[in-house]
Amino acid sequence: MTNSEDNLNPVEVLKRTPPPDDSGADTADRYEWQAMMATADVLAAYFEALDDAGAFGDVSFTIVCEHHEDWVVVEGNATEIVSGKHREASVGPFSTYRQVLAEGGLLHLFLRWEDLQQTPLCRLVTTGGLSDDGAKTSRVCDLLRSESDSQDEHVLQVIDGLQKGIRKLTATDVSQGKEVSATVLRAFLAATRIDAELPRRDQVPDLAGERFGRPVAERLGRPESGNAVWHATLALIRPRMRAAGPSRGGSLPVVLGIPHDEQLSSRELSLADVDTAVRFAIANAAGYAPLPRLIKANRMAVKMAEGGCSDNSIERADELRLQFGQYWRARRGTPSLSDQRRAMNNVLSRVIDQATEEVRVDGARWGAALWRELDARFVALEGHTDVQGLNADLLLGGASDLTNRCRSWYTDRFDAEGLLQLLISQRSGS
Repeated sequence: MTNSEDNLNPVEVLKRTPPPDDSGADTADRYEWQAMMATADVLAAYFEALDDAGAFGDVSFTIVCEHHEDWVVVEGNATEIVSGKHREASVGPFSTYRQVLAEGGLLHLFLRWEDLQQTPLCRLVTTGGLSDDGAKTSRVCDLLRSESDSQDEHVLQVIDGLQKGIRKLTATDVSQGKEVSATVLRAFLAATRIDAELPRRDQVPDLAGERFGRPVAERLGRPESGNAVWHATLALIRPRMRAAGPSRGGSLPVVLGIPHDEQLSSRELSLADVDTAVRFAIANAAGYAPLPRLIKANRMAVKMAEGGCSDNSIERADELRLQFGQYWRARRGTPSLSDQRRAMNNVLSRVIDQATEEVRVDGARWGAALWRELDARFVALEGHTDVQGLNADLLLGGASDLTNRCRSWYTDRFDAEGLLQLLISQRSGS
């Protein structure tokens, strides 16, 4: 996209205009979420560059990380600067003009758009959500893209609200703040999109392979390789977010004033590089899969793992189960031992039953909660005559022994024996 009025090429403007700061590249390792969202953009462009048979076309697409904004998309002669703002779930949506401008980064986007001679498109991506004036701003952007001269009352309200917000946010002791004409602000909004419902950083790792990687993997005929596609592409983006991507000259000094690389080479990524990495990844998809979890080869461990208990809890439970067995073996020959053992099992079963009713949740994994609840209840019972004076650890060992003998569960009932044999056959049990 070239500005015909002034004969401006957005790509040339982007490259020759120095950004006012470069803090992003220095702190990008704190913003993994931004790297993940830039990766999603790259995969979207790569998906469009593949035909239905998975052949890669000659597409002029580049992403430039941490230059003017968090990342810049360049395709042909068109540019789009993107600001990524992550907000935690505990923080409310952007609801005022001031929040959208300051916390949402829309003011920074506007100032960069002006410095780049109003040539790029702009995009704000965030997890924060929008409401009230924030939501109204997004809707006006959408409206002005299709009807740039609209006189809708919401358009006029948003322009007025943003004008006042920019003036207040840029005011100093010696300045009354930046005055922005309605015409300029209208043009900026028409060039801007706001995507405010992106997944949070704690959600992306679990869904990225399926949501962002799988469409590409399917087009390449390997739908099971979505996770490999995602991780291979993310690995290309991360160093470029720190201006540490590969360059032709590496760290060689500049001799006679002739640079080895273009200024932005360490921040740029082309689709050709993505294509190479993705095809290698799907050919070696197993290398990108998470390491298999080794589960102790007994029924208790299988049930606890299925219920969501940690490996440390399972190890502790197994050790206490063995100690519980040793305790009863040491008492062989004691009169009425079988009666005492039966009474103990009855008490343990009652406590397990009551604890299960306390923590069980339909449709969720509640095994870890049950383990914690049993631990607390047995601490309270420690030394009591009902449990024959045993300590809490031995009582937990007794509960684990009942689980191993299929007398108690950490989930709703399932074929634990079948799963155990499967793990043994696959050598996933220890």
